[in-house]
Amino acid sequence: MLFTSQVPALLQSVLDGARASATTARKADAAKRLDFFHDGQLPHLLEQLERKFAQPEKLTPVFVNVVKKIVCQLALVYLDTPKREVEGSEADKELFALIVEQADLDAVMKTASRYVKLLKTCMIRPVWRNGRLDLDLLTPDLLDVEVGDSPRDVLKVMVTHYAESGRTDEVTYSLWTPETWKRLDWRGQEIEGGPNPYGVLPFLPLWDRTPTDSFWLPGGDDLVSIQEAINLKLTDLLHVIEAQGFGLGWIKGGEGGGTIDAGPGQMVELPEGGELGFAAPEAPIEEVVAAIDKLLKWAAISNGLSAASLSTDPTSESGVSKIVGNRELEEMRRDDVGLFRGYEKRLFGLIRAVWNHHNQGQKISEAAALRVDFADPKPETSEKDQAATWELLLGMGLISPVDAAMERNPDLATRDDALAHLLRVRDETAALTENRV
Repeated sequence: MLFTSQVPALLQSVLDGARASATTARKADAAKRLDFFHDGQLPHLLEQLERKFAQPEKLTPVFVNVVKKIVCQLALVYLDTPKREVEGSEADKELFALIVEQADLDAVMKTASRYVKLLKTCMIRPVWRNGRLDLDLLTPDLLDVEVGDSPRDVLKVMVTHYAESGRTDEVTYSLWTPETWKRLDWRGQEIEGGPNPYGVLPFLPLWDRTPTDSFWLPGGDDLVSIQEAINLKLTDLLHVIEAQGFGLGWIKGGEGGGTIDAGPGQMVELPEGGELGFAAPEAPIEEVVAAIDKLLKWAAISNGLSAASLSTDPTSESGVSKIVGNRELEEMRRDDVGLFRGYEKRLFGLIRAVWNHHNQGQKISEAAALRVDFADPKPETSEKDQAATWELLLGMGLISPVDAAMERNPDLATRDDALAHLLRVRDETAALTENRV
């Protein structure tokens, strides 16, 4: 009876330990990927060398950031700034334009698209801070999430706030549900809290693909693994080059073992028939270089890129030209655009909830909605060919001069801006014509 009564508690303890272990591994993996992306690979490489070599201090660690190169080439949704248009009143449009500028929405979303490719799952949180709306980009190493029947049914979100001092007893947590929020200390004791003022979780999950059975999407391990292999081979290569660069001195015909300290301008006395010389070791430099090149190409191809995208030969190939003609990348971008169009619309709803709570006298209306238009990448053409294309489309009635003006000048953020620009150009042209007459 005693044994039976302890089974549920024992089982729960095992499950809790497994969950804690999985959470720790997930957070460590996310932190490592962020280190790799942000050029913080040296500590990880030194740890590898210590595990693999008896005298790692004799090696000079070398790395190149392949992870960042590939991730930035795959994150193509925000290759151009999307056109966002609020369907609502003029006041709604003005308020959202102010928020976009203050929160630096374009830069945050571009970084978010890269983090999604790197980490597969992350979150954006609209937050009211210092009298303005800001956007926090939260990565898996900072997050714990509880979901319901579906990965998209988020019930609770906990954010870890690490102390700059690195002290464990200064770590705090923010725990949010749709109904409440709490601030917890490092022991999990409540410091402060209250009702959730927004009525919804102010967190937007971002995924690299639609989640099916897990909130935290798997994937990307191959890129990390190849990065580590390349770093080891680069370190090996430098060590081999150093070893081959200096010949190994030898003495033949000496009376015993030992060494002779000799250099230019010195004379060495040898026994009769003795010889002195240097031997250059045969190092497999070409083989190591070929192996590194092969790893780079495999990393590119396995992620939907061309082998030339990681070539060491300099090219002037633009981001657009990498996409156009590459069907795998084109399809990948279409999928990503579909995801991020939905993310932007849901983020607009969260921004409205946070903004309206803190700005009771200047609210965004509940009827307002966001429309987002992501520009399709097009092959680069000369201005003459572009002008001919615009003339053809204008003649067919498929575009207006406003579309051509906005495409030519991305700083014309709205159609009203483009129309005002065209009217100003028309008036200036008429004035110049009258003066000539």
